[in-house]
Amino acid sequence: MRYLVTILFWCVLNAANSDPALAGLAAALSSHEIDQVYLWEQRLLSGNSSADILLSAGALLGQHDMLRDAATMFEKCSDRFPALFEAKYNLALARIGLNDYLAAQKVIRSASPSSVRESAAIEYLRGKIYSATGYRAEARQSLERAYRSNPDNENYALDLALLYIQSSAYVPAIQMLQPSLASHPESEELAIELALSDALAGRQAEALAVCRQLLNRNSQLPTPRLIAAFTYCVAADYGHCETESSLGLSLPAANPYLHYLYAEALWNLNPTATARPLAELDAALKAMRYCRACLLLRSRVFEAMKDYGAAVTDIRTVLQQDSKSAEAWYRLATLCRRVDDARGAADAVNHYRALNEKHTSQEVESFREQFLDIREH
Repeated sequence: MRYLVTILFWCVLNAANSDPALAGLAAALSSHEIDQVYLWEQRLLSGNSSADILLSAGALLGQHDMLRDAATMFEKCSDRFPALFEAKYNLALARIGLNDYLAAQKVIRSASPSSVRESAAIEYLRGKIYSATGYRAEARQSLERAYRSNPDNENYALDLALLYIQSSAYVPAIQMLQPSLASHPESEELAIELALSDALAGRQAEALAVCRQLLNRNSQLPTPRLIAAFTYCVAADYGHCETESSLGLSLPAANPYLHYLYAEALWNLNPTATARPLAELDAALKAMRYCRACLLLRSRVFEAMKDYGAAVTDIRTVLQQDSKSAEAWYRLATLCRRVDDARGAADAVNHYRALNEKHTSQEVESFREQFLDIREH
């Protein structure tokens, strides 16, 4: 979670060098001694620790995915030092990380920014809450204001770009991510979002170039493999798609979407061999039961196997999820003709014609949705 990076906002982590309780907490967290972690927490909460110590303790807990404990530490700091902006900022951010948006809003309302930088931070927090609660237009306004006030802040760029990607606004995302990455060349997150934006915008060479740069640093990174495989798939370069998908699937905790991309590559390289693509699609759908691109491809495999009933079932499942999928209606019309269902074919054709002008690639949309779901969790 990127909260654990952002939550270090103006924290003084080197305070651990001068405070035994904070040093003990850091050691217990590093050695995963949970009982000791709680003991040191209680000592810090019950004592008269300085603001720097409490902020640093909260940051340490956040770094170790203990957001609820981090929130408790920041709340203690905010209660003891009510005028301290950093405590309220970090507390609100922790509440957002815990999906407690009402509590986060309450904290934000109690904060009193005293500089342009602090005002930008409040806009950023509002933007995150708007985004998480479905107010996309308001989120965009707040995140854009935060970014314009402080364009060097990596997290502002990351969250605004992610919102652009969610809205299919890939060009604005690219235009913002390029200078941000130039300012933060070691940022893996910025590079990944730029590669994704390039891939979804059809800028295949640019997307692959960014992926190669990331993989040259660390060949075990899973996400650049995923984006590269998708980019090759969209470009119909199925040989390279097969290679990248296979490499990605060999990594620990491989992204399940790679099963789909691998199946797509295998199917297009040899449409008569159905067993392996079918197995890969089954694996993909086991992990991503609502993957429409997976269902569409599996329907084609079933059709090649002359299992028209299974093919129709997969298509109807797609249409249950997205009744405006022109691609699915087209496939259904084809399958209905296969089984001499003239009425079903005519109905499917009418739906397809009505939607075809607004047709978007199901493969691109499916990948974008799956990727965003991964990034947000």
